[in-house]
Amino acid sequence: MKKKLLCCVLVAVLAISLLTGCGSSGPKDQTKPSTQPKVYSLASASLGGTYYIVGTGVADVITKADNNLTVNSVTAQGSAGNPLLIKSGEAELVMTNYLSGSKAIKGEGNYEEPIKLAGICPLQYSIIQFFTFANSNINSIADLKGKNVAIGPAGGGGALLVESLLPYWGLSLNDINVSYISYADGTDALKDGKVDMNVPHGAPPLETVSSIAETNAIKIISMEDDIVDKVIADYPSYSKTKIKAGTYKGVDQDVTSVGIQDILVCNADLSEDEVYEITKAIWEGIEGLRQIHPSLAEMTFEGYKDSVVPLHPGAKRFYDEKGIKYE
Repeated sequence: MKKKLLCCVLVAVLAISLLTGCGSSGPKDQTKPSTQPKVYSLASASLGGTYYIVGTGVADVITKADNNLTVNSVTAQGSAGNPLLIKSGEAELVMTNYLSGSKAIKGEGNYEEPIKLAGICPLQYSIIQFFTFANSNINSIADLKGKNVAIGPAGGGGALLVESLLPYWGLSLNDINVSYISYADGTDALKDGKVDMNVPHGAPPLETVSSIAETNAIKIISMEDDIVDKVIADYPSYSKTKIKAGTYKGVDQDVTSVGIQDILVCNADLSEDEVYEITKAIWEGIEGLRQIHPSLAEMTFEGYKDSVVPLHPGAKRFYDEKGIKYE
């Protein structure tokens, strides 16, 4: 009788344990808040350019600073294509520039309708770089007629800029044989004789240029001053700049070109507190960021053009608290 009673008690205890979730396979407490961090994507650009290097560094800095947020850097189309990833929901943070950012907000150019993005901070300064072997007979952009030219991924900021620049030399995309490939692949194609020139758009020194310059004599084509003046008159977001002599091995003279400020933007619907923490993380990790690429050596938060691409309220709150001046 006692044995039967003991068995009944054990069965009852086991049943209660299973029903209340005390057993190892019982249901989890659904009221307990999740400790899993949010996972966001930061869209940069293809391999071989500065965007990818900087994007990886920024994502890492944010992730290390915020236990509630993991940011993954992902390859993407660069300045022109990245805002579309905010619209589609494929990325929460993207790298772009003032020109593409302002067009995206207004729904102009390649953007069929306005995109809800907001600024966080300035990053590096990107320059268009027309480079080839030193013994090439290409000495001006006008000489590209009939040539095979790699200009970056289709729809990317570099490719669109090349398309915009060609008419200043009386050319169009119909006058050259275009390869829409990554900057790294463009360098490989140049080495293999498949293209006559590679045209990356990014902050020098670019790995895709410096890597080939270590073993081959190269040259970077300067843009004529009068043409540069016309370009920046038509595209005020760009400015006249120089690729300094010695930036790349064997290129011992300054090269005249045009460049533009790159920026980090986000989905405007992200919370103010969240973007505040992201901005803070970047600021507190800025010394580390300055080490990942020479173009970030002078990175500063001062002078962000809020009038061109409005800052997110969270970023603005951070700047105001720190007394950082923006335009």
